[in-house]
Amino acid sequence: MIKRLLIQNYALIDYMELEFDPRLNVITGETGAGKSIILGGLSLILGKRANKESLKNHERKMIVEAVFDIAPYNLQAFFEEHDLDYEPETVIRREITPSGKSRAFVNDTPVLLDTLEALGKNLVDLHGQYSHLLLKDKNFMVDFLDAFAKIDKESQTYRQNYRRYLHLKNTLEKALAEKKRLEDEKEFRLYQLNELRTLNWDLNLEEAERHLKNFDNLERIRENIQQILSLLSTEEIGLHDQIRQTIRLLNNLAKHKDEAIVWTERMEEIAIDLREFESDLEQWEIHFAGIDEAGRKTLEEEYDRYQQLMLKHRVNSQEELKQLLEKWEAESEQFERMLIETESMENELETMQKKLQLIAEKLHEKRAKAAPVLAQKIEKYLADLGMKHSRIKIVVEKTETLGIHGFDQPEIHLSPDKGKHFAPVSQIASGGEMSRLMLAIKNILSRHKQLPTIIFDEIDAGISGEVAKKTAGLIKSMSNLMQVITITHLPQTAAAGDRHFKVFKTETNGRVISRVKPLSFEERIQEIAEIIEGKPPSSSALQHAENLLKTSPNN
Repeated sequence: MIKRLLIQNYALIDYMELEFDPRLNVITGETGAGKSIILGGLSLILGKRANKESLKNHERKMIVEAVFDIAPYNLQAFFEEHDLDYEPETVIRREITPSGKSRAFVNDTPVLLDTLEALGKNLVDLHGQYSHLLLKDKNFMVDFLDAFAKIDKESQTYRQNYRRYLHLKNTLEKALAEKKRLEDEKEFRLYQLNELRTLNWDLNLEEAERHLKNFDNLERIRENIQQILSLLSTEEIGLHDQIRQTIRLLNNLAKHKDEAIVWTERMEEIAIDLREFESDLEQWEIHFAGIDEAGRKTLEEEYDRYQQLMLKHRVNSQEELKQLLEKWEAESEQFERMLIETESMENELETMQKKLQLIAEKLHEKRAKAAPVLAQKIEKYLADLGMKHSRIKIVVEKTETLGIHGFDQPEIHLSPDKGKHFAPVSQIASGGEMSRLMLAIKNILSRHKQLPTIIFDEIDAGISGEVAKKTAGLIKSMSNLMQVITITHLPQTAAAGDRHFKVFKTETNGRVISRVKPLSFEERIQEIAEIIEGKPPSSSALQHAENLLKTSPNN
């Protein structure tokens, strides 16, 4: 419910502030006075886009602010989802700067227009010039029929399950596409994988490269090793014998000179190092002696295979080649898992589809049963609105495939007069008939569903007499269940208002400004009389206006 609306520096409005009644609020005024500008300002609060051309004074920013009582609407989850502070009395503010920059706030928290629009749909139902187009909207018609049939919760449960079904279906389609891609590559990938699997991963490429270089000088290496060992071990002239002889001489010298003891120890250390060196060299000799041509050929083949595969797969090292192997091994395992997962998803999807079909069948039965009863209700209201010969048929057309609402795509058909065939309202109804039909639907809907504030923009245009009285009564009855704001040129509707605002133009310093004011009882008599007869109203028009106000349910 809108408690207060402030508009500043917008179109013809310099400053305007309205305090709304919880029930029926009527707005009247001459054509062009700015009544619809109020709705334009309100639409900015609801997320409509705007630019700096909307500013009345291009040197000041435009502000539209509304205070809403949102306690009845159970919007806590919405506020939590959008990270907003929930307040039962929520303030929405919209600003447009002279540069054209737009800002929006909910309880002082900046929000995007998409968020504002989503919130606005929960707060205000703005029935403007083209709102009758909702009659073509199958989503609206399903919600209307479900509310009347009291199957809102069942329908909502179905939609939640259907969305999960679509998500699973989409996930499965992606998984099947990936599975097909892997399947198409499977043979070639398996061939490549086996090439890598058969490599000798214990082979150290750097050592292998050194060994292969050594193979080219194998005989010379062997000769050099043997010559060195000979120099070490040959009797009498070998290094070992000469060092031993040196140590003996040093021991003799030590008998005469103490310093020779240190020299002896140093020479003994050299003898030990030389023996260790000789032992290492003998092992090396054994290694090279054991190398044969067969071993050389095997090493060359393994090394060459590595080089070929690194070149083929455009990698620079053994490690990168191993990473490729691990990646393809993981893909192979993924493919095997995917076979199991896709089969599981297909089974789950089939189970979900069967469950949805059962729920959809029950929804269809209940909708089909409620449709003729609802049609009769609409016909009754239409008769009160001057369409007593009109007949309504709600066609609950069953589709072959499941959709967001099950099997159904309901549509309202109208026969506007006796003997005329039924046709979709979008094809056969006039603008006036569309408006009356929407008024009837909204009235019925308000009795079966918690609706936000509804705003009518001259929905009662073009009617008079008894029908005007019934129309005003219908709008009034809706306001007993929800807040209604209506722009009207109909005296009966104006008289039914719990609060009456008049929009008028004034000229100050050559500037035309729209203003609004709440009317007292006496001012309402004058305004309604002018609606009836024009300016200046006659005494009979004033008397008629006073009678309308006194006989209105409000007075």
